[in-house]
Amino acid sequence: MTFITPGMAAAGIKATGSVASALIGRYRPTGVPRLGSNEDRAEAYRRLLDASARSFGYAYQFAHLRREAGRAANKVLLGQLPQAWELSSELIGALQGVRLCGSAHVIAAAETLVAATGDLDLNEKNAGRFQQQADAVVAARDALLDVCREDLAYTARWWQVRRRIKERRFLREQAER
Repeated sequence: MTFITPGMAAAGIKATGSVASALIGRYRPTGVPRLGSNEDRAEAYRRLLDASARSFGYAYQFAHLRREAGRAANKVLLGQLPQAWELSSELIGALQGVRLCGSAHVIAAAETLVAATGDLDLNEKNAGRFQQQADAVVAARDALLDVCREDLAYTARWWQVRRRIKERRFLREQAER
């Protein structure tokens, strides 16, 4: 007496095939970034930080030249507008990359950084007020960096006692210098 019918055999082969295909589908070679992987997220965060640093540096120089040279700098600044537009579009593209693969708190910090960079008033005549705006950009960048480090698990977790002790010792030594 046979307990296995052709229908049962076909179902067993199909189930085995789906399990094998699931295991093969999970295989990822080392070094190949996947959407949402640590490597992918780190690259997106790095791209945003680089783009924001370039954009901020350019805006800072642009505003400083306009403030110090006045109308004499208008021709030079007018020639540099395409570069400024390119940098701002690169910054927006990097933000989209973070939105694609980042977690919610990283996306919020990234949007804060881009908004602070966009809020820089390049026509600000008062150097003190412009410096306050620049400080807001630096604070937003530092906050994003901290959130990214936490998201990528670069900071010591509560259970990593030895790592936290080494980190505190290093920071204490740096403060003593």
